Amino acid sequence: MLIRTVLRPTLLFVMTIFAAQSFASSFDMKSAMNEMKLNFKHAAEAQSVEEMTTAMTSFNQVLVQLQNARFPTEKQALYTQGFEQLDLVVEGVEKQLEQGNLEQAKAQLKAIDDLRVEFHDKRNPSIWSKLFG
Repeated sequence: MLIRTVLRPTLLFVMTIFAAQSFASSFDMKSAMNEMKLNFKHAAEAQSVEEMTTAMTSFNQVLVQLQNARFPTEKQALYTQGFEQLDLVVEGVEKQLEQGNLEQAKAQLKAIDDLRVEFHDKRNPSIWSKLFG
């Protein structure tokens, strides 16, 4: 009887912790980033404003999900900064598309790729940059 009264609350507590961790980690950042990569590729390869608009709409939907996701505390500020900068560039691309400027919109995609490189390096710095700055 004593084991049952101690074991049951302990088991309930452990299950609650695992459920909370499962919920918090249910957002898969890697698959979101892969989806953004695919949408970016489709935008870059678009032959019309409509095609690029569709790709950028999908790209922006994933970006909104990422902006609302929870990240490790030590990286939250970095991710927030990167997603805010990315959001500004996406707005610029969308403005160009609204005006029917496919080539200018494609030219702005370079800024998205530059941000990708910059923030991926900040997120996962190489051993050499850690050693030599």
